[in-house]
Amino acid sequence: MSHLYMIESDRHLLEASLPAIEQIQLNLPTLADQRVITYRAAGDARAPAIVLLHGIGSSSAGYRAQFAALSKTHRVIAWDAPGFGQSSPFAIDAPAASDYAQVLLALLTELGIACATVAGSSWGSVIAATFAARYPLATHALVLSAPNVARGHLSGEERSVAREALMRSGAAQSDEARAAVVDALVAPGAGPLVRAHVARLRDAVTPTGWQHAVDMLFSTSTPTVVASIEARMSVVVGNLDRVAPLEEHARPLHMAGRDSTLHTLDGIGHMPKLEAPGAFNAIVLAAAAAKAA
Repeated sequence: MSHLYMIESDRHLLEASLPAIEQIQLNLPTLADQRVITYRAAGDARAPAIVLLHGIGSSSAGYRAQFAALSKTHRVIAWDAPGFGQSSPFAIDAPAASDYAQVLLALLTELGIACATVAGSSWGSVIAATFAARYPLATHALVLSAPNVARGHLSGEERSVAREALMRSGAAQSDEARAAVVDALVAPGAGPLVRAHVARLRDAVTPTGWQHAVDMLFSTSTPTVVASIEARMSVVVGNLDRVAPLEEHARPLHMAGRDSTLHTLDGIGHMPKLEAPGAFNAIVLAAAAAKAA
C-alpha cells in the first residue's frame, strides 16, 4: 500500500509533540563523564511500563508516535542509549550488549520500574533481547521491531569488511548522503512526513556512540540470545525492509524464540514505528496486555 496518503490517525501520531528530555545520574563505573542517561517519559508513573529502545542511527526522538498513543494507558520511557544524544558514553573500549542491558536495568531501577514491556528497534532489538535474557523478572514481554541477528557470526576478512563498511556509514553526511539513508530505511511509498522524521533521527548520533554500537553488533548473535528468553516475544517486520530483510533477520529470530509471534506489515520498510505507527502501537499494546508466560 502507498503511504503517500497516510491514514489520518497515523498522521496525528506523527505530528504529536515529543516529551521533554530528562536526565538521571547512574552510579555505574562502565559509564564515562557525568554518568548521565537522558530519556523521555510520558504517562501515569503508576501505570504499567513500556520501555522503548532506539536503533543505531536514532534516539528517543524516534518514538513520538508511541508517546502520543501508548501513554494514555501506560508509563512510556524511551532512552538515549549510552553515547547517543546527551547520554554519557561508555568508559570501556568495547561494550557488549550485556553492558547496554546493565545500564538499562540501572535506569529502570532508578525510575522505580521493576518490570516492563521492552520494545527495541533494529540495533535496539539486540539490547532488548539481551535484557530479556539476562533479566527475566524485569521483562513482562518483549517486542523486536525490524530486528537484527547482529554480526557475531562473522569472522576473518568478512568480519573486517563488514565492520569497516558500517563504521563508514556513521560518518558525517551530506544532504545527498542523508537522503540516500532515508531511501534505504523506508519503503518507496513512505510519505514526506515519515521521511522528514527519519532524516532528523541521526542528529543524536555521536562518533563514540556509533563506534561502540557497531562493536557491540559484532560481539553477539541475537538468535542464540533469543533461544533462552522466557518472556513472550512479538517480532515486527516490514515486508519491504531492505536493511534487515525478513528472511535473513526477523524469521530466524522468530523461529529461535520459545514463544514468538511474527507480525509482517505489508508495504513497510525498516521503520514500522514511524511508517505504520498505529499498527506498531497495537502490537506493543497487545504484548503489554498479555498475561506473563
